[in-house]
Amino acid sequence: MLFILLSWIYILAVALVVGVSLDRLLRLQDVNPILVLFHGLFGVTLTAGFWAVFFPLNLNFHIFLLFTSIILLYINRNYTVKYIRLFKHELNKLSQFFKILIVAIFLLILAQSASPPSLLDNESYYIQTIAWLNEFGLVKGLVNLHVFLGQTSGWHILQSAFNFNFLYENFNDLNGLCLFLGNYYALVKLNDYFKFRNNSMDLVIGLYPIFNIFLFQFISSPSPDLAVYIISMLLFYGFLMNYHACSKNGLVSLVMLTSFLILIKATTLVFALFPLIIYIKHYKHVKQYTFIVWVVSISTLGFIIIKNILMTGNVLYPLTGIELLKTDWSLPTNIETYFYNYAKAYGYAITPDAYNHSSIINLLKEWFFQSGFDGLFNKLIILILVLYLFFIKKFKRNKAILFIYGIALLQLCILFMTSPQFRFYMPFVFILSLFIIAEIITSEKITKSILVISTIVILFPLLFVIPNIKTSTFLASYLVEPHRNSQFESKYKTLEIGNTKINTPSNIDFFWGTGNTKIPALNEQQFEYFKTHFKVIPQQRTENLKDGFYFKSLD
Repeated sequence: MLFILLSWIYILAVALVVGVSLDRLLRLQDVNPILVLFHGLFGVTLTAGFWAVFFPLNLNFHIFLLFTSIILLYINRNYTVKYIRLFKHELNKLSQFFKILIVAIFLLILAQSASPPSLLDNESYYIQTIAWLNEFGLVKGLVNLHVFLGQTSGWHILQSAFNFNFLYENFNDLNGLCLFLGNYYALVKLNDYFKFRNNSMDLVIGLYPIFNIFLFQFISSPSPDLAVYIISMLLFYGFLMNYHACSKNGLVSLVMLTSFLILIKATTLVFALFPLIIYIKHYKHVKQYTFIVWVVSISTLGFIIIKNILMTGNVLYPLTGIELLKTDWSLPTNIETYFYNYAKAYGYAITPDAYNHSSIINLLKEWFFQSGFDGLFNKLIILILVLYLFFIKKFKRNKAILFIYGIALLQLCILFMTSPQFRFYMPFVFILSLFIIAEIITSEKITKSILVISTIVILFPLLFVIPNIKTSTFLASYLVEPHRNSQFESKYKTLEIGNTKINTPSNIDFFWGTGNTKIPALNEQQFEYFKTHFKVIPQQRTENLKDGFYFKSLD
């Protein structure tokens, strides 16, 4: 915990300096302090991303980032001090209840961050993605080694920029800091609501911490989903606040948050509609900021295109690529098509063959009646969308809320056509639920009781092993040093495959699993499957791993 806390202090300092400098460059004034930090994280992500095109995110990048931050701090020292004082002023305004609650949540988040990771995706590609970025940066055709590595997220780029791998190997805890910033933002809004009661949206967003029991499961791993959930909350609030009267701060911040979301996860593309609606609605007042909007948007889109081309050889990834634009390191068409169809079928928990032979009605039935947590959340999605209709008359006075509902329906339709996994839809589940809950619960006493209960509930999976549920249990030994980044020990053997030596874990038995195996890593099950069914093996393009991989046909 102590080591993680020290790393967070450094990350916050860099994010604040970069955020203040970026906002000053864009001539934004008096921005919310939490938004300044997320603007800073966005700026660091883009900087690290473009750096990774040419170089690894190693000690040299940290030296560059540190010296750049020092120079920016000197240039913007007065503005930086101003925001530090603003943070202090915000804390002082909080009631005793919210101060205690924030401290409690902070300690629980810190404990969860130090605990073992439990997400399966952490062992299949999160760790490996960050390792490749640390050692080589963005690598051509890395998707040919492990298809999931093509999904390299902006969040993993940011994590690799802040995991200090040259000092210590157990830092992958950016999610915990992100969740705390989201909780802090929400509780400050809730404190303001009960103090002034002049903005009902403060109550809506202020209730966000009631979902901590769900969000805590994403802390111990650098899952991009958690970042999406927190940043989307900030974006929803910004949209609601700027719908009727838009400021330069509001529009540009919305554009940056949306760009950050899309950089983190392609499934959030629909969120681009929020700043677009604000831009069109207030065009006469904001058209003078068009250049800034284009600079931020094009910078983000440009990097995403470069990243996709390098990592996958496909500009449109994760969609199937255009044949004329493919490179020598692009996935073979049959494999690309297979996994595109596999992803669509996976959301319905059926095979690609079953998907191709199912009607729309049958697919919807398969989706709705799935078993386990997927089925539970799928039913919850429909329940919330239906319940929302009973409150539609109350929401008619605020068209911004209706737009959110409309975009939520659009996102669900898009997911049904691509891959309707509930985790891609959770931002809308959260915000629509909060609109409904805020209409039902307005009492300060009841609200505080719910927040206390939801915080206490977090302790159970953190301190106790719950049967049939995979959780991260905290041990006293994590008070100083956190658990390693993988739930598995690093045990592997090396296979010599053509011109390539690949390390395969000897203690991870699931198909995609690689854990913290030394790169280049690949599970032997996956290698044998591709070799048998697709008649291909991964090969290095040159003797230098930075030059990447391609699939060599065995036919």
